[in-house]
Amino acid sequence: MVLTLLSILMIVLLSGYMVLNTHKQKSRITGMPGMMIAMSIGMMSSLALGFQLGIVFDHDLAVPSIIAILFGLGTGYFTGKPVSILASLDGMLAGIMGGMMGAMLGSMLGFTYIMALFIDILFILIFCVVLQLTSSNSVETHKTKRNGISVPFIAGIITVAFGTVSVGLLLFNQYQDHRASAVSSQNKQQSSAQENAGYKVISVDVKSNGFSQDNIVVQAGVPTKLNFIKQTGYTCIKSVESTDLGIDVYLEKGDNFITLNDLKPGTYHFNCGMYMYYGTITVV
Repeated sequence: MVLTLLSILMIVLLSGYMVLNTHKQKSRITGMPGMMIAMSIGMMSSLALGFQLGIVFDHDLAVPSIIAILFGLGTGYFTGKPVSILASLDGMLAGIMGGMMGAMLGSMLGFTYIMALFIDILFILIFCVVLQLTSSNSVETHKTKRNGISVPFIAGIITVAFGTVSVGLLLFNQYQDHRASAVSSQNKQQSSAQENAGYKVISVDVKSNGFSQDNIVVQAGVPTKLNFIKQTGYTCIKSVESTDLGIDVYLEKGDNFITLNDLKPGTYHFNCGMYMYYGTITVV
């Protein structure tokens, strides 16, 4: 959480600095460079902020989307304002797109140190390139100095290297999780069997594209538990909700048991926390 809050503070401060710097350098920025600056800052600021807010508001996609989009609209407009109304419009539209994508990405992936740092480094990389563009003595050509290597070039190398290491670590962690799950699966099965004694257990696999059963048939009067089995953390289905049943359960990796008590015959609806996937429980 601390890293997320620090990232949000950094995004707001650097975006504000870029807006002020664009106004300061407005005599050097015209036409296409100005439009690219407004679009880049509007897009990346809202995307990075939306990602971090998507982590904070884990079960609510609306709040991070609205905040990130509004932030992107403001950043894009004020960055492009010194250039032209067209540049402002370009920045605002990019801010809307970045806010939506960032909020969805944060909500789906959740918090991981690697991904959070990767988004921060990506934001800083774009910031360095845009800063070089606004600070250039010429708006027509931006050549690398012969006596050195440009900052964006170094930042690009660092980003690619960090991304490669991140992918490797993610794959390694996933492999270790599978090994740990295989070792402890027998003990978990024995413990679950004791806890679920006297109940009929119906298993539902939680997949990346929805639930394995769209309609679950339950017999009235029979004590029943639903087991939503989440095989991987890389899915947008983080919780199961049902207004009809009054449940809102966060899904951990592995088994997630939900007890159905004294249901009358009829049809009950449930859905994932993001309202993307739905299912029904039919009691006969």
